[in-house]
Order: sequence, then C-alpha cells, then structure tokens
Amino acid sequence: MKKINHHIFQKKSYRFAVSIIVTVFFTFCQEKVNSDETNLLLLGALVNANSGPSTVCKTNSDGTVETTMPTIKKGTFALCRPSTGAVRHYRIEGLKITGGHTAVSLYVGLPENYSAEVNRNSTLAAGQFGMNFYSGSGTGGFVPAYSYANFGPNESNIKNLTSNGNSTAATAPTVSGTSLINFVDQEVDLCFDLTASAPPRFTVWVTGKNSANCKSRTNLTTGNALLNETTWTGGDPSVATGFSFIGLSANSGISFSKIVTSIQLAVP
Repeated sequence: MKKINHHIFQKKSYRFAVSIIVTVFFTFCQEKVNSDETNLLLLGALVNANSGPSTVCKTNSDGTVETTMPTIKKGTFALCRPSTGAVRHYRIEGLKITGGHTAVSLYVGLPENYSAEVNRNSTLAAGQFGMNFYSGSGTGGFVPAYSYANFGPNESNIKNLTSNGNSTAATAPTVSGTSLINFVDQEVDLCFDLTASAPPRFTVWVTGKNSANCKSRTNLTTGNALLNETTWTGGDPSVATGFSFIGLSANSGISFSKIVTSIQLAVP
C-alpha cells in the first residue's frame, strides 16, 4: 500500500514539474513576442517621428477645417478641406515671412493629384486663383514686401494688395486704400472670401485693419474689408472646382500657426 502511494506521489510530482516547465517556457515565449511587438511599435513611432506628416487636419465643431504643419519646410502641400462642399472662406493665422526673397502662395482650383510646384510665378489656368505673400529682400531691403492675388492666366487680373510704394510689385497698379499687410515685422491674421459667382467676388480682411477680426465672422463686412473685388477680365469664369494647395519657397523664414477653410462665406 505504501509503495502504491509512493508511486502515485512520484507521478504527481513529475506532472507538476512538467507543468512548471511548460508554464515557464510559454511565459518566456509570450514575453519575447510582446517584447518584439513593443520594439516594432517603438521603431514605427521613431520612424514616424523622424519623417512626420507634412500636414495635420482637424475638423472643428463649426464645420471649419484646420491645416497645420508640424515642421515648416519648402514644398507644395494640399490644404485640408471639409468633407462636403467647396471651400469659400480661407483664414491664415499668424503669418510672418522674414526671409529675403521668400514667398508663401495659396492656390485654389487645382486638381487633386497636382504635383507641380506652387509658387508666386506659377501659371494659372482659367478659373484658378492664387494669393501670394512675398517678403522681397527682407526688412529695409531693396524690394519691399508685398502681397497680390491673381485669377486665371490673364496678367491684367493681378491685384496688388499692398500700397507701400513698391513699383516692382505685381503689374497691376496699387489698389487705393489697401495698405494691407506688414507680415515681415509682425504676425498677421488674414482671411478672404471667394464666391461661386462668375466672376467670383474676392473679399479680403486683415485683423486689426478697419476694426476687422478674422476670427469673428460677425465682425466681417464688405464695409471693413481691405479689398472687395468683383471685376476680373479674361472670360470672367467662376472659381474652378478643385483642391487648394499652399506653396512654401523656403525651409526657414516662414511661420504661420494654421490655415482654416470653410464652405461658408463670411459675407453671403
């Protein structure tokens, strides 16, 4: 009887030892898998952190969409846009350009797969719109900073938005009363409407000018706009249905916090 009990005890001990070995081995393998997965996740995060997205999109509760850039870098980037409807209102917040011969260009009505460089010298097709900010040679330089908009390929459609005595600016004459922007010495918030009419109405505001505030739609009227353009030449089409892009001419000397797009006009 004692031998039988001893034999049973030996079998139980053996099973217990095997169970411990299997458990330890399984735990080791599981920890190895988890460790490998963790390493892969960390590696992926490191790669993403180094490359980084060119733009980040955020949809707000009011339906506006924000485009931000983790790192300002030279190139052409698609702007984020609402899921439905064409963009009719744009707002650039905190724009400042300090680099000599440095430009920021915002173009509207381009195809989704647009791959060419967007810059202030880009040729527009009928219905395409461009808004350009150029710092010239920098503060006190030979070419003052200026801003201008153009619509379509016709050069007579260039609208100079800066009255600073710069005779080397856009080919169109300075628009009276639109001493628009000092985006070299300070940050500015600028916003504009582009209507669906043919030709589009182009209405521009700058925060602090004529008591306008680009972050408050109820504050924006045609009366306090710096420019309310309704006449274009060259066929006068409507704005082309398409996508919006921003072109940055340099990796430094440019800063802005975000670009906000909306399907709603500030002034219907």
